[in-house]
Amino acid sequence: MKIQVKIVIALFFTLLYNNVSLFAQEFIQNDVKTEKVKDHKFNKDRLFFGGGLELQFGNSSLVSLAPEVGYRFTDRLSAGIGISYFYISESGAQSFSTNIYGGKVFGSFSVFENLFIHAEYEVLNLETQYFNNNIYPERKRFNIGSFLVGPGYKFKMGERSSVNLLMLWNLNETAYSPYTNPVLRMSFQF
Repeated sequence: MKIQVKIVIALFFTLLYNNVSLFAQEFIQNDVKTEKVKDHKFNKDRLFFGGGLELQFGNSSLVSLAPEVGYRFTDRLSAGIGISYFYISESGAQSFSTNIYGGKVFGSFSVFENLFIHAEYEVLNLETQYFNNNIYPERKRFNIGSFLVGPGYKFKMGERSSVNLLMLWNLNETAYSPYTNPVLRMSFQF
């Protein structure tokens, strides 16, 4: 598992290095294109939608849906909200199935054309019997918050659409957290 994480990290930084050097060449050859915000009124063209989807079936099954909606305040700064839903089931000696759901707020700041810094706060609702029966034994479900930050890389697919790869760290990781560091994520925006 650690070797796979090292390979993904090496691939991420290789892609990042190649894009930064290409961007530097383009920057020298072309004038900088900037779009100035003329007024502070809401502009529906600055809205974006996206999220992630994950499907895995077999002895261990996972269905994950994470739709998002956001707003580009400037060409470099965006923020938004999203919901998260996970269905997890295991078959075998320790069979179980559970639903996890929650919401998040997030923000991104572009450092270079395709490289950005991402931060989000997500609250998930989990079943006590599967995730934490010691802290909340009297409750069926409990909430846990995760503050995730890290770099992201945007692969542009068109004028407004992209595939984003993120490498995030949960700054308040605990034994009860659903995430282990680093959190590798792929999402879409359009």
